[in-house]
Amino acid sequence: MAKLIFTVKKTENSIGYLGGGTINMSENIWPKIPNKETYQTHFCTLYPNFFKNGSLDENKQISIFISIENHILGGVKETISSKFTVNSNSDLKMLNEGYSKVLIYDTKIETSNFSLSETVLEKKYFELDSSNKEKHMDEEHIFFEENGMGLDVSKFKDIPFFEQDIINPHPKYTFYLQLLEEDIENDLHIFQNGIGYFYLDKNIKKLKSGNEAGIFFIQNT
Repeated sequence: MAKLIFTVKKTENSIGYLGGGTINMSENIWPKIPNKETYQTHFCTLYPNFFKNGSLDENKQISIFISIENHILGGVKETISSKFTVNSNSDLKMLNEGYSKVLIYDTKIETSNFSLSETVLEKKYFELDSSNKEKHMDEEHIFFEENGMGLDVSKFKDIPFFEQDIINPHPKYTFYLQLLEEDIENDLHIFQNGIGYFYLDKNIKKLKSGNEAGIFFIQNT
């Protein structure tokens, strides 16, 4: 199991980052919240070294965007985050509405980073935990994995842990990333106290800048 660890500063082992707002992409492909003029929040950017075997060109990145509206009483509006909440396989069709987006794009070396996020999340870098793998493989972990169940930790690949039904996206997608809300932030509750899941399009080598490169959704209890 490739558990993730989070750092305040970028290191030579960083494979991506959360929040921070600014990214190096063309302004015209930054997605908006459906039926609104406000832009989605930059949630996560994945560096080329996140993907093994050079499957993502060095001049490309993939970013995940989510629709967020602040609630007057604090946190974010559940009516918006519910649009990318998938608690059963029948909910997958909601993702077609575009309240979460996963985009591949060419990085713009000649320009500085910018942000169109209405709400900016705290910036954190993440990398694979390089410590002794055996410490994560206690009897409980082995039991879960041998029975086809994932662990509820932030991790890269492996088997996802689902709080509700087991989700089976289209075979064109493969599970890549699981993120716990507690590892991201504790104020807005952008996952409504749940977990986020990123599935990558297996054909990223064929995708052009601005194309959708996967799906992102959350589950919660």
